[in-house]
Amino acid sequence: MFTFCNEGLCGAPLDACATPSHHSKKPSNIRIIVIAVVVFLALICLIGAVIFILCRKRKRKATTSIENPPSGLNKKGVKEGGDESQRSSNSNHSRRGDNNNNMKLCFMKDDRERFDLHELLRASAEILGSGCFSSSYKASLVSGAKVVVKRFKQMNNVGKEEFHEHMRRIGRLNHPNLLPLVAYYYRKEEKLLVSDYVQNASLAVRLHGHQTLGEPSLDWPIRLKIVKGIATGLEYLYKDMPSLIAPHGNLKSSNVLLTQSLEPLLSDYSLVPVTNQDLGQDIMVIYKSPEFLHHGRITKKSDVWCLGILILEIMVGKFSSNFLQKGKGSELSLANWVLSVEPEEWSNEVIDKDMGATRNSDGEMMKLLKVALDCCEGDVDKRLDLKEAVERIQELKERDHDDDFYTSYASEADMRSSRGLSGEINF
Repeated sequence: MFTFCNEGLCGAPLDACATPSHHSKKPSNIRIIVIAVVVFLALICLIGAVIFILCRKRKRKATTSIENPPSGLNKKGVKEGGDESQRSSNSNHSRRGDNNNNMKLCFMKDDRERFDLHELLRASAEILGSGCFSSSYKASLVSGAKVVVKRFKQMNNVGKEEFHEHMRRIGRLNHPNLLPLVAYYYRKEEKLLVSDYVQNASLAVRLHGHQTLGEPSLDWPIRLKIVKGIATGLEYLYKDMPSLIAPHGNLKSSNVLLTQSLEPLLSDYSLVPVTNQDLGQDIMVIYKSPEFLHHGRITKKSDVWCLGILILEIMVGKFSSNFLQKGKGSELSLANWVLSVEPEEWSNEVIDKDMGATRNSDGEMMKLLKVALDCCEGDVDKRLDLKEAVERIQELKERDHDDDFYTSYASEADMRSSRGLSGEINF
């Protein structure tokens, strides 16, 4: 006979079974609950992240924003690479998007090659310059054409209809010394102005950076040619924009472009009516004129003052203090510096040495300096008007024919000094 022994057996006829203890299972239940809660929260976070990513992708595909630098440009202003099929796809997409009036480019001429904003923003591009007023980009279109896009974020002085009308007026201007406006884009927060790319850079670059570029300095005949072209272009603006107090408003060397034959083209003209005055005071040259600094106003002769300062920069080869310091009255202006030198010494002390010597031309150079100083007259009533300034500039020749210039001008310079010109145009 076999005897089985199991100490765990209980119940009749054996002893009664003991009541199970609940304390042994409780820790296990808590762990299960904690794990379940953690898993649930992890799932919620995962689902939320997936939804967020999907929404971001849909938003990027659905909209194009120009509040950031133009799409297609990386941070250095150079477009990321792409094959022809991708460009074609982008072009097709841009044509569909052109139906949206909010993304429409307005062209000035009917016979101009058309492109839409999407194509423009996706073009191979590079940054030309960036400042508090605007940023400039050179864009190379698929067709091979090169244009410059200027992006303005603070040009919100007028309403939409007024802005459109003013751009149409600018678009009707036609002169060989004006850079034509090709197209523009309007949005309340910012505007784009499109013009053709000019290969030869600005007058400021050629005057002050020719050595860096490896280019020869501009000689006297070329500088005289440039001054005459600037004066002619400004005169045209005065005739075709008579309602504007300052038909240009921001005449300076960086806003004069040079063609391949070194003909000057005025740019950024006639923008005063669509620019906030508070911003304009920091960036536009007319607001540096004596009449604005002393009396808080601009006049029809404010552009003439800008012309005088620009001519001095061209002849002296130095930036005016207008562009180098913001203080008022702390230093002599370029005009006052010229006046501080005896006229007999101008050819040695004032005229830019990089201009090079031109036989029998000193007298004509001095005449141009005199025109510039008369344009910079601090008293508006005594300042040249534009018509007289242009006439005197156009009379200048490359060679002298007035040997008595120095004698005649020396006495007049003394008279100008006694009138206190130097006190009028300090900064």
